[in-house]
Amino acid sequence: MAADAWKVYGEAVEAIAEGGIDLDTDNFRMALVTAGYTPNQSTHSTWSSVSANETSGTNYTAGGKPITVASSANSGLVYTWDIDDVSWPSSTVTAKYAVIVRSANGTDLQSTDLLVCYSDLENSGGSLSTTNGTFAVSINESGVFTITAS
Repeated sequence: MAADAWKVYGEAVEAIAEGGIDLDTDNFRMALVTAGYTPNQSTHSTWSSVSANETSGTNYTAGGKPITVASSANSGLVYTWDIDDVSWPSSTVTAKYAVIVRSANGTDLQSTDLLVCYSDLENSGGSLSTTNGTFAVSINESGVFTITAS
């Protein structure tokens, strides 16, 4: 499934700018969230804002999966953060959003872990599901997000 454009949470922008999130070396996880969650980039800052709406299902583990940073690079005046695609094979799960969270302890998600960004997996209004199939979140070739100096 190709993820829609990723939207960065406001607190993450501040944390990146102030060095509280290191996009090269910190640990990140991707979690799947149901349509019960209503994203708010301005007021949601930690996993506790999202966790009650995390999906559940066969071959999906609470707290999502660790992600691998594919590249984090500056080219000219554009910095791009890119990650590898994430999938849950042989899963039976339904989700509306994928959420990337910085995992402070590197192994699971805690209520105070910072939200980085989210993507609407089905921007036409529905949710996506698998039944004993692979639930995959494919990252756009241009990366998760860019920061452009002007």
